[in-house]
Amino acid sequence: MTAPTGPLKPKTLLIPVDGSSQAEEAVRSVQALSLPERVLLLHTISIPQLAYPGTGMSVGHNFSEAAENALRQEGARILEKAASLLPPECGQVSQHLEIGTPASTILSMAQQQSVDLIIMGSRGLGAIQEHVIGSVSHRVATHAPCHVFLIKAPVVPLKSILLPIEHPLDAGWAIEFLSHQPFRGTPHLSVLHVIPFVQPVLPIGALLPDTWKKELQAGGARLTKDVTDQLTSLGYPVESIVEPGTPSSVIQEQVSRLHPQLVLMGTPGRSPLQRLAHGSVSHATIHHVPCSVLLIREPPSQAPA
Repeated sequence: MTAPTGPLKPKTLLIPVDGSSQAEEAVRSVQALSLPERVLLLHTISIPQLAYPGTGMSVGHNFSEAAENALRQEGARILEKAASLLPPECGQVSQHLEIGTPASTILSMAQQQSVDLIIMGSRGLGAIQEHVIGSVSHRVATHAPCHVFLIKAPVVPLKSILLPIEHPLDAGWAIEFLSHQPFRGTPHLSVLHVIPFVQPVLPIGALLPDTWKKELQAGGARLTKDVTDQLTSLGYPVESIVEPGTPSSVIQEQVSRLHPQLVLMGTPGRSPLQRLAHGSVSHATIHHVPCSVLLIREPPSQAPA
C-alpha cells in the first residue's frame, strides 16, 4: 500500500478559547506538536440585545452596550492568558475577539485563514457551558475543512496513540500525516483493525461462511502488517491489533485496556452513506472515550465533488 499525497504537518493552528480548564489544556497541547508557523487564538462572544417594555428601547440598548464592553474586557483577558500558555518558540501568534455563534465563527475562520488544525476542548465551564461547548465541538468535528484535535485529557508529553484503521485509504492518510512528524518525539502507536462480522448492524454475520471469515481475518492481518511496517520504517514504535466486533465498541474496549493519551482517526469525505457509517464510529469514539481524539480529514484532492 502506498500512502497517498494528503494531509501535511499542521502549519496553521486555530485554538478557540473560552476560559475553561479544557480550553487552556487545548492551548498547552501545542507542546505535544511540532512547532507551527502560525497560531490563531479565538474567543467568541454573543452580545445580548434586550429591551424592557414600558421603559423604552434605550434601557435595553444601554444594557447591551455595557454587557458588550464587559464581555470584550473578559475576552481580552482570556486571550492574553491563553497566549501566555503557548510555548515561547511558537511562530506568529494572533488573538481574535469575534462576535457571533461559536461553531459558525470557528468554521468560518478555519476556512478564511486556511487552517490546518483546530485544537479545542470538548467541555466548558459548567453544566450549561459543557452542553453548549459539547455541541460546538460536535459541529466543528463534523463540518471543519481541516483536521480537528479534541482535547479531553492532557497529552503532554505525548507517549501513546491508538490508531484505528478501516481500510487502506484511511490508513494511507494516517501514514502520510505521521510521516511529516507532526508530534514532538515518537509516540508509541497501537494500530487497530476491527473485523465487523461478530456483531453486525444487519443480522448477516451468521450467514458468512467460515472461509469468508478467514479471508476477512487474513485481509485485516495483511492490512495491519503493511501499516505497521511502514510506520516502523518511519521510526515509530508500533504494535498491531486485529479484533472482531463492532468498531466503536472495540475501540472503546482497547482504550480501556491500553489507556492511550490519544485516538487518531481518519474521517472520510466519500458518499453520504459511507460518511454516515464512519461518522457514527468517530462520533461514538469522541463521546465515549476518556482520552483526546484527533480526527484527520480526508485530503480535498481525494474527496468526491
